[in-house]
Amino acid sequence: MVRTGDKQGPKRTIRNGTRVLVRDLPEKVRKTSLQSAFGDFGNVVRIELMPEQRTAYIEYEEPRDAEDAAREMDGKMLERSKIRTKMMDDRPRAAMDHAIRVQEACLANLESRAAEHQQRIFGEVARAAPQSASKKSPERERRSSPRRRSRSKRRR
Repeated sequence: MVRTGDKQGPKRTIRNGTRVLVRDLPEKVRKTSLQSAFGDFGNVVRIELMPEQRTAYIEYEEPRDAEDAAREMDGKMLERSKIRTKMMDDRPRAAMDHAIRVQEACLANLESRAAEHQQRIFGEVARAAPQSASKKSPERERRSSPRRRSRSKRRR
């Protein structure tokens, strides 16, 4: 069991195996539509909806109800969107904070590598641009030479 404290109310106990993660929700889904779709499997204690991420956590009173809902609703259509569901392991929220910090560090590393790569590419292009503007490429010189034109006329 995990104890949580919400801003809205007092601390309460979440039983292990009672939460279902629902992903790929429709953009404007409401808690009432989730309640009607998932309420058939058992007593829904709480629904946490995160519309910007198109996800929700649905907490049941009994673990068996949560398992049934996760199994039966995975891949089903909800308001013209195919949703994905899975059981959540009920870890303390601090572990989720750690996952977010790791993800942010990976993203920062990726952004810095992309910036270095972009600087290398555009830095070389910027140095090469003045040279190419002042001097024609050998390929262009070949195309514009009168000798080439005369040969092509002879073949016809």
